[in-house]
Amino acid sequence: MKKFLIFFTLFVILVFLYGHYIEVNFLTTHKYTIKDNDIPNSFKELKIVQFSDVLYTKEKNSQKLFEKAIKKINAENADIIIFNGDLFNKDIKYNENDYNYLKKELKKLEASLYKYAVIGDNDQKFIEKYKDILYEADFTLLDNESTLLFYKDETPINIIGLSDTSNISELMQKDVAYKYSLAIIHKPLNIDKITEKNIHTIFCGHTLGGIIELPYIGGLIKKDKGSIYTNGYYKVNNSNLYISNGLGYEKFNFRLFNVPSINVYQFAN
Repeated sequence: MKKFLIFFTLFVILVFLYGHYIEVNFLTTHKYTIKDNDIPNSFKELKIVQFSDVLYTKEKNSQKLFEKAIKKINAENADIIIFNGDLFNKDIKYNENDYNYLKKELKKLEASLYKYAVIGDNDQKFIEKYKDILYEADFTLLDNESTLLFYKDETPINIIGLSDTSNISELMQKDVAYKYSLAIIHKPLNIDKITEKNIHTIFCGHTLGGIIELPYIGGLIKKDKGSIYTNGYYKVNNSNLYISNGLGYEKFNFRLFNVPSINVYQFAN
């Protein structure tokens, strides 16, 4: 029994050290193909790269991972880049040097069409700086707004950026005919309200992948009470829900079997 306790204690310590010092510094790419008959032919092979939850802490490790992500995203030669919010960490005090650094790095991101972003809950504390950084870095902020994206012909897709779900009906574009719509949100909450509106694809972040991920179980730590959507892909009603594991951390620097990541999507029909 004593030997077992010693080995178990050593195992727990090693797992903690791995999650705290090693895995949080890795970066991986998750790739998906989005197939739907409603995707216009002109959008076939359109590439979208998604990242979320930078949660910048000013530490060297946070900088290195952020800069690594910028390079990895650019290497994908995206048509559209989507950022699901939480550039900032609400528990950190920032100065102008920090704001300029974030602006400079985000501006390096290159997309052949557009860069879209929404507001994360941590960003609310720094909302004016957040908006300024995104504007200077050539992002289009969709704050309960929608936009029609045209690509190669006259058939658009509808892109909706949600800060909440209260007025989603008003964001369903009706003046121009379209068949396909996607939503960009921060939190995977009230998904049923969104899927009721026949939105084909939903991109979100916030969950940090559940911090600890186990096979067949998924993310263990729910950031929002009772949320069943923590990471990866879900079919919710008739909508496709994709959740980014994000890059950073909030309270404590730890991940287990849940490497920081970006997501890459290729349209097909």
